[in-house]
Amino acid sequence: MRSYNWSIKAKRRKTTGTGRMRYLKIVRRKFKNGFREGLPKPKAVAAK
Repeated sequence: MRSYNWSIKAKRRKTTGTGRMRYLKIVRRKFKNGFREGLPKPKAVAAK
């Protein structure tokens, strides 16, 4: 996206996070738990 400094407001309208971010939200969630997908829950790991 072209950006010039006279249009900071316009830039804010167009940037990521103004729409639904349908895909990005999914990616963020995956990133948070380390891209683990479809693994079975490990049984009793935290038992000390």
